[in-house]
Amino acid sequence: MFFKQSRPLYLHEKVLFDAKSVFGKALITQVKVQDKNYVTRFVCGNRKEAHRAATLWLKEPGTMSWLDENLRGGDVFLDIGANIGIYTLAAAHRVGATGTVYACEPHKPNCVALMKNVLANGFGATVKVFSSPLGSVSKVAPFNYRSFEVASTGSQLGTSVLNNKEFRPAVSELCLQVSVDDLVEKCAMLSPSLVKIDVDGLELDILKGMEGVLRSTGKPRSVQVELNMGEQDAVVGFMIGCGYELALRHFTMIGQRQLESGKPVELIPHNAIFLPKG
Repeated sequence: MFFKQSRPLYLHEKVLFDAKSVFGKALITQVKVQDKNYVTRFVCGNRKEAHRAATLWLKEPGTMSWLDENLRGGDVFLDIGANIGIYTLAAAHRVGATGTVYACEPHKPNCVALMKNVLANGFGATVKVFSSPLGSVSKVAPFNYRSFEVASTGSQLGTSVLNNKEFRPAVSELCLQVSVDDLVEKCAMLSPSLVKIDVDGLELDILKGMEGVLRSTGKPRSVQVELNMGEQDAVVGFMIGCGYELALRHFTMIGQRQLESGKPVELIPHNAIFLPKG
C-alpha cells in the first residue's frame, strides 16, 4: 500500500473564456481548457460547471496523471460517474479515433450536459453515453436526486443516505439498474482497458456487477476506485479477491491537506488505483 503526493501542477495550463462569455447574473456559455497538448471545450450553464471545467488538473491531479500516463491510442475507457464529462473528454483525447470511451451518468441533468460537451468537442463517434445506473444485478430501483442542479454530486440509487447522513431527495426517478458484466456479455459494451468509478459510496455494488470482467483473461490493466468512509476495507478486499493489488492512493487537494494534518486515511474519501497481480 503506497501513499503518493500528486505531482506539481502544470504551469502552462490555461483556462480561456470564450468571447461570448458573460458574467454577473448571466451564464457562462463556453470554457476552453488547455489540457497539455489538447484543448477541451465545455458548454457551461452555471458556475459549478465552469468551476469543474476550470479545475481539470487541480481538483484531482492524481486522476489526471493516471489517465495521462496509462491511456493509449485504441484503448477502451469506462468512466462510471462521469458527471459533466471532464475525465470522459480527457480520456477521449488520449484514446484517439481508434479508441472508445463509455461515459456512465444516471443524473439526467448531468447527462445532458455531458452529451453537450461530447458534441462540442466532436467526440460523437468516440464517446458512448450511458444514462442507466450500474450495480451488481439488473433491477428497478429509485434514483434519488440530492440536487437537480447540473454538476451536482451525491445522488444515490436505492437509498437517500450519503456519508451516513440522510438527505431529502429533490426528486426521485425509477430507473433500470444493469451490471457491467451483463452489458459486456450482451455485446452492448466492449471490455474496458481502464476503469474509473466515482459514485459517492456505491462503488462496491458496481464492482460486484463487473466481477466477471475483473476476473477475465482480458481484465482491465488498471482500475481507479473512489474509497469512501465505511467501505474502504471491503473494496480493497474485493479487488484482491479478483486478482488485483492496491498500487497507490491519491487524494484531492482537500484530502491531501487532511492527510497532512494527521486525519486517519480511513476517514478521508480518496482514490485507489488497483493493478493486476503479477
